[in-house]
Formats: sequence, structure tokens, C-alpha cells
Amino acid sequence: MERLRESPVTLILIGINAALFLTEEIFRLFFDSSLFPIMALSLEGIGDGEWWQFLTHAFLQGNLFHLMVNMVALWFTGPILEELLGAWRYLLLYVVAALAGGILQTYSSSQSVDLVGASGAVCGLLTGFATLLPRLEITALIFFVIPVRMKAAMLGWLVVIVSLLCWFLRIEPGIGHLAHLGGAIAGFVVCLIYRKLGLIRALPEMPPAIPHK
Repeated sequence: MERLRESPVTLILIGINAALFLTEEIFRLFFDSSLFPIMALSLEGIGDGEWWQFLTHAFLQGNLFHLMVNMVALWFTGPILEELLGAWRYLLLYVVAALAGGILQTYSSSQSVDLVGASGAVCGLLTGFATLLPRLEITALIFFVIPVRMKAAMLGWLVVIVSLLCWFLRIEPGIGHLAHLGGAIAGFVVCLIYRKLGLIRALPEMPPAIPHK
């Protein structure tokens, strides 16, 4: 909790996601309306000039479980990355991963389908974490139940490989696997550039193990 209090950008991101989820639920229950037509990313929306959807889609979630999974991953990776990178470079990583995931998912299909979720941005954080701390021993909780010890680098590879396989094999086609893949690749590239430019801060102590779905 102390690490999170020292990470204002992570707190703000979690707060925005939670607030918009609550707003969406209120709109649906009491006003028979939705934020999706305005904020979800779609070919139709982009064709109509609604370019903000490239970013705003990453702050809406499909349901409560979707919100919880993404925010748990953000909770455990965000503060560490914010400490390593500083607030602005960390925020840039999040935004670039969100944009890359949205673009890859949206333009991989000729159909206009609403895309929402912070998963692309979160996958970028996971691979960014793996890129900056590849040899760190972590305990990943697969499906939040099965603890598996691994190097952080392995977690990054798992995000990429699972996303690619699920898309190729059409497992759960309603999930934006290419958004996950695009975000993951962007996270790797951005953090690789940060590392090459020597923009990474030293951690005063090793971070705790990170659970991951």
C-alpha cells in the first residue's frame, strides 16, 4: 500500500477506470444510455472522425470482472514501473501500449466492432516490467489460484505467446487478443528504448512478487 501511495499516476489511472466503469453502469441502469458509442474504439467511429477513441477505449471495461483483472495487474506492476521510469515516462508507456493495442485489434478486421478495455495497456506494462527486470524471480498466480515461480522475462513471453495463440486458434474470439499482443509488443519496444537510453532509475529494494492472470 505504501508503494502505491507513492505512485500518483497509477492511482489516477485506477481511479479513472473505476470512475468510468461506475458512470457506465449508472448510465445503463438509470438512463438507458451508454458511453460506448462515444468512447469505444471502432472502425465506424474512426471513420466518422472520432480519433479520441484510440485512447478513450482503454478506460472503459466490458464488465466488473474485466475491470478487476485489469486493475489488479495495474496495481501490482504500475507502482514498480512508475518508480523505475518516473511519472511521465511511465504514463507514456501506458498510453503507447493502449494505442498500439487498439490500432492492431481494430485494423486487423474489416468489421466495425466496439473495442474497450485496459488490457492492451496492462499487457504493455507486463512486458515492460519483464524487459526492465528480466531476471527477477516472481510468483505468478495463474488464474489467481495456481502459484508458479518464474523469471519476469518468462512472464513477458507468456503474455505474447498466449495472446498470439489465442488469436490464431480463435480461442474466445470475443476477447481482443490482438489488442493484448499489440500492447505487449509496444511495452517491450518502449522499455527497450528507455533502457538503451539509460532512462531507468535504480530501485532502492527489490519489488514484491507479482500475481498475474
